[in-house]
Amino acid sequence: METIQVLRELGLEGNEAKVYLALLQNGPSSVLQIARITQLKRPTLYLILDELANKGLTALVPGEKKKLFLALSPERLEEELGRKTQLLQKSLPELLAFYRMQTAKPAIQFFDTREGMMSIYKEIAATRTRELLTFFSLQDIPQDFSESYELFVSAFKKRTMAVREIAYAQDKNHFYLNQLKNLPNYEVRFTSVEYKFLTDNFIYGHKVAIFSFKKRFALTIESEDVARSFRSIFELAWQSAERS
Repeated sequence: METIQVLRELGLEGNEAKVYLALLQNGPSSVLQIARITQLKRPTLYLILDELANKGLTALVPGEKKKLFLALSPERLEEELGRKTQLLQKSLPELLAFYRMQTAKPAIQFFDTREGMMSIYKEIAATRTRELLTFFSLQDIPQDFSESYELFVSAFKKRTMAVREIAYAQDKNHFYLNQLKNLPNYEVRFTSVEYKFLTDNFIYGHKVAIFSFKKRFALTIESEDVARSFRSIFELAWQSAERS
C-alpha cells in the first residue's frame, strides 16, 4: 500500500495526506513551496494546514520572519489512534447495548400482491433449514397459487430437510399429498373440519410466514422468540393430529 494511502487510512482526509507527506519529505516549507509540490492552490493549502495543525501534525517554524510550516512526528498518528481505540473501548459496551436492542426487534415484511406472496413461497422453498413445519388447509389455497404445490414438491424431493405438515384436506388423495407421501423426509398429519386452518403457515429457522388468501396478503416475521412460540403451538397440534 502506498504511503499516502496509509495516511488516509489513518484518518487524514482528502489532500491532508498529500500535504503532510510533502512536509515530511521536504522539511520546513512555505505555502508557495508546498503549492508547487502538491499542485494545490494556496487558499486551499491554508485550510488544510489549519486542519493538520488541529490534528497536531504540523506547526509553524518558530523565530522565522517568513511563514514556514513543518511536519511534526508521525508518532502523533499512533498516539491519536491509541486515543481513539481507548475511546471506542470505553464506549463499546453502551454501543453494543444499542445494537442488541435494535437487532432484537423482529423484522417484519408485508406483501399484498400475488407476486410478493409468491416471492415468499420461493424464499421458503429455497431456504437452508434443518426442518420445515407447516399447517394449512388444502382447499383454501386459490387456483392462482397452485404453482406453489410444484414448487414445494420439487424442493422437498431435492433437499434433505425434514418436513412436517398438518393439513386439513377434504381429499386425502390430493395430488400434492400423493407426490410427497413416499418421501423419507416428509410426514403429514391431518386435522378435522372443526380445527381447519384459515391461513397457510410456515415455520423455518427463526422465521414465520403467514398467508391469508381471504384478505390476499402475506407476512414474514423474523424473530427467534416468535418462531419458538409458533413451533410450540405446532408441536401441540401435531400430537393430537390424525396420522396419515
